[in-house]
Amino acid sequence: MASTVRRLSRITGLLNGSKVLKNRQNLATFIASQKARYLEAVKSSKGREWTVVMGNESAVQDLDSVACSIAYAWLRSEVDHQPSVPYIQCERGDYSLRPENLHALRLAGVEDPSSQLLCATDLASFKPFPSTDFVLVDHNRLGAQFSQDNPDARVLAIVDHHEDEGLHTDADPRIIAASGSCSAHVAKLLPEDIPAELATLLLSAILIDTSGLRPGGKATDIDRAAAEKLIPHSTLAASQSLAGPELHDIPSVAELAEILQTKKADVSALSAWDLLRRDYKEYTYQPAWLENSPQLRVGLATVPLSLKAWAKGGVLESEGVRYMDDRGLTVLGVLTTFRSKKGKHKRQMAWIVRELGGASQSVDVDAVASRLWEGIEGSDLEAAPLKKFKPQLRDEAGHIHIRVYKQGNAKATRKAVAPLISKVMTPKM
Repeated sequence: MASTVRRLSRITGLLNGSKVLKNRQNLATFIASQKARYLEAVKSSKGREWTVVMGNESAVQDLDSVACSIAYAWLRSEVDHQPSVPYIQCERGDYSLRPENLHALRLAGVEDPSSQLLCATDLASFKPFPSTDFVLVDHNRLGAQFSQDNPDARVLAIVDHHEDEGLHTDADPRIIAASGSCSAHVAKLLPEDIPAELATLLLSAILIDTSGLRPGGKATDIDRAAAEKLIPHSTLAASQSLAGPELHDIPSVAELAEILQTKKADVSALSAWDLLRRDYKEYTYQPAWLENSPQLRVGLATVPLSLKAWAKGGVLESEGVRYMDDRGLTVLGVLTTFRSKKGKHKRQMAWIVRELGGASQSVDVDAVASRLWEGIEGSDLEAAPLKKFKPQLRDEAGHIHIRVYKQGNAKATRKAVAPLISKVMTPKM
């Protein structure tokens, strides 16, 4: 793609002449400063004066959410001069579960994210949530914990690449469009004079979500345009040649993509418990088709290993049920993604539906399970029973149900499964 190389060269040549934002802090200083100032405001009951920018509700947020939160908070604070803070929805001790995040943050100059970034641990003692203004990136529904006993909670802006849930329609901007990475949408909003650390962080998120921008993958034109904008401003431009027939063939880009993917794939040191919470998202539904319309929590965990590799011998059941107890779940779906010995990409699913111990509302788990099996087996996931993995738990009417599937449609990620479960739980009448 000669035109791409020419554009990159042209942009690189313009860097010295571009308009520079004055008195700019480096990214690490900005993050730590915003956190300190925000916490001081919260302690002084002035948290409402700040905007909280946050990614999706994973137990341990992926790089896309982290990068988008930081970048949009930087945009509002440094360009729009609105006090804003990136908020990472995970506990302080959980950063180590995402080594790819740590690597990308270090490249961006953030050496100690557990202390520099505002996270859930920092605000655990504040009830209700101490701010009312939010920006949502990498998702488009404000979590119940932010609006509970917080009637003035409002969503000012949304930038996302998931299915539009039709909420917060007065957000401005409200950008919800398909792309491999949400960071691509955020990058488009940034001024031309992007700090190198921020450009590198967003580029890292795009690369890891699009398999290095390789053709035939998840990359869209939006992702490629964003990468083309970011690369000349990133630390890659300062250290190596930008020559290459395609973006993904630029040596420094390909090398960074490979490093990030390798770090993401290495989960050898993680326990089954860690694997369940490492890449996890949670959803709340109130199905009208169940008696008394109880509130149900559904969790979806993505694990980059086959069930046989990490969950045999009753581990799926023991750790799955323990995790459900910890999160208060009625339904847990474990979505595995891995490659066979011959290198073929495969997916499996395990689902547990159970009566929640000590629940204030009784739930007809038999009805939930029946509806779930029907929705999964009748969908384009191409789910079929996984005969080589036998669950240790037996179904018990009124208490627990469990099924495992091989997923014929290996291209269907959690982005496809989550909307399906939403339709199962809250079908349009």
